[in-house]
Amino acid sequence: MPARNAGATLDACLSAIAQQTLAPDSITVFDDGSSDDTAAIAGSHGVELLCHTGLPLGPAEGRNRAAAICDEDFLLFVDADVVLAPTALAHLMIAMAEPGVVAAFGSYDDTPPARRMSSIYANLRHHHVHQTGEREAATFWTGIGIVQRQRFLQLGGFDAVMFPVPSIEDVELGGRIVASGGRILLVPEAQGKHCKDWRLLQLWHSDIVRRAMPWSRLIIAGTASSSPLNLSTRERAKAALAGVTALTVIVSAWLPILLIAAAATAAIYVVMNRRFLSLVRRRAGARAMLAAAALHGCYHLYATVTFVVLRAGSLVGLGNSRNCATHSGSAKGVGQP
Repeated sequence: MPARNAGATLDACLSAIAQQTLAPDSITVFDDGSSDDTAAIAGSHGVELLCHTGLPLGPAEGRNRAAAICDEDFLLFVDADVVLAPTALAHLMIAMAEPGVVAAFGSYDDTPPARRMSSIYANLRHHHVHQTGEREAATFWTGIGIVQRQRFLQLGGFDAVMFPVPSIEDVELGGRIVASGGRILLVPEAQGKHCKDWRLLQLWHSDIVRRAMPWSRLIIAGTASSSPLNLSTRERAKAALAGVTALTVIVSAWLPILLIAAAATAAIYVVMNRRFLSLVRRRAGARAMLAAAALHGCYHLYATVTFVVLRAGSLVGLGNSRNCATHSGSAKGVGQP
């Protein structure tokens, strides 16, 4: 578990791990230069604690360093703001027993504690995507994810040079696992409560800069699948509807009659997202549902625009598909200082 200034959630997170129906053999926390009581809280739980001082190295490097000192057959990665359900690890281990499975991952639950509209939307969106995704996955997720330690080491762990900040280091690793012939399973029964309180600008920055941009670059470079989880044909259709709706609204300033077309495409968009929006309404009410509809439309728009812009740039020779995150320094293998 990588942790930086995680004092607000770490105690509950570690307590939940210790209370699993299938107990872990060991727990390792990598304190990435925290300025709060993260290290003290981890120490009070008797975990193996690795401390780094100075500028943060990022969760990819933190997980690599923790993995390097473990000798168990499986590595379970859990984010420091996720409180696991008691049976999460047991569900994942059942999946790992299937032939050819190298990794498996779970899902957030549908009762996030933060009540900010943007936070309700972000956490329930993630829950919905993982609850409705295909069991055979082409990606990986470290919020609640498990992997064979030997294969993890053989593949070099997470790319901490490409991803020195929280990003899609797990997605990139998942691509390498699948390319090497390993299976990855999505296990929606393995759940945990996400305690992060997303602010709107923080969510948009994460969606665009930390996810859409690097993921698009991996797809363009041919090192990631173009249809895992939220990049399916159905999701592309939703993105097209969101784009047409936005465009017709803009043009209606000159041609008001187009507002009828905008209303029609918006209605179709809502119908296509009815399962997700119904979930938001059940968990947070009608006001949150309306906010989620608007935020989801924005999500489909900026994700699509990001991909199109980067794809166009690659066709004219701009950008570097390998440079998925701002970084400096030389490449590091698992466990190297």
